[in-house]
Amino acid sequence: MSALARGAFGVIQGLYILSLGFSEAVLGTILSARMLSAAAFSVPAGMFSDRVGRRPVLITAGLLTTVGYLGMAVASSPALMVIFSCILGCAEACQMTSGAPLLAESSTSEDRGKLFGVNFSLSMGVNMVGSLLGGFLPQQLRSLGLVKSYRLSLALFSLVTLLGVTPTLKMQEEKKSKIGAGELTAAARDEIRELVQTASNRAVWNLLFYNVLIGFGAGMVVPYFNVFLTKKLGITSDLVGLILSLTNGATAIAGLISPILATKYGRVATVVGTQMASIPFLLLIALPPNVYLVSFALFMRSALMNMSNPVASGFSMEIVDAEKRGKMSSLMRIADNVTRSASAAVAGYIMANWSYEVPYFFTAVLYVLASLIYWRAFRSWDRELRGQATP
Repeated sequence: MSALARGAFGVIQGLYILSLGFSEAVLGTILSARMLSAAAFSVPAGMFSDRVGRRPVLITAGLLTTVGYLGMAVASSPALMVIFSCILGCAEACQMTSGAPLLAESSTSEDRGKLFGVNFSLSMGVNMVGSLLGGFLPQQLRSLGLVKSYRLSLALFSLVTLLGVTPTLKMQEEKKSKIGAGELTAAARDEIRELVQTASNRAVWNLLFYNVLIGFGAGMVVPYFNVFLTKKLGITSDLVGLILSLTNGATAIAGLISPILATKYGRVATVVGTQMASIPFLLLIALPPNVYLVSFALFMRSALMNMSNPVASGFSMEIVDAEKRGKMSSLMRIADNVTRSASAAVAGYIMANWSYEVPYFFTAVLYVLASLIYWRAFRSWDRELRGQATP
């Protein structure tokens, strides 16, 4: 259900903020706050996930998601929106630092790629429905006025996220020792030391550098797809929702194909090949002011760029020992969210004062560099990890 709401918010949120009379720079600040808080909270979220268990952290993520989305729906000042955006960032940190390790711990090396692929595609499929509904609902409520139609739509989708907490409450997990109040400081100190130790590994460092480049590039364009389609092409929210929905659908299908490609060509080759293939379509989005061509380019870019995510995520869990997977997930989220936070703010300023197209060219350069670094760092690892069984 959180994926459904996330899809809807991806369509509505930016348009809602601009409809209140705020600039793209303000939108960039709000988006940046969410990503920065996700990065900052990744360390404590990862700590509690490893020491207390995945289940309580995932429950916390669900409740914080509801509070954050509902707050964003009712808030009308940038300051309040920043606060609720930070709450959403904390929720993301909880979910991301527990989700990947939970999947890794629930699978063997042989079926891990398939499990990550199915989970990714299911999430993207639900996200697709959310995008479609997120574009459709405000148009049906248009008689209430533009701002009220967006606000009511956001409020309704925020309540849907509560349903997503129910399956987590029923999840069975081996109980771990609880952390007392007096142990928190020592636990936090140990967590930071272990994070530093995990990051000191050369393979981990290369993967984090790759995530920094990808995150900075993605933060400049991905959060603004809905704004770009509306402001540059002048289309309505229902059409934006349809385009983003079809894009998510293509990505979901592509996510099921990526494990097959990884088996045939190798995981690293799959990640690099699909990401490099997406770059021409990324540039095509920024060039022609034509809704059909831009929609096709967006469709292809998202499918190619994101289809290897489950493969890359599963691979990242295998380059570290099992007990360090939570730390690895935390480090990756920190690297990704800090850079996305910075680039979202930069892109908002560029769009408000310069051009909507320029960020796409910066992103293309960063994606090329990231893909080359990933290939150079891990092409030998892929061969070594093939066929190994990891518990």
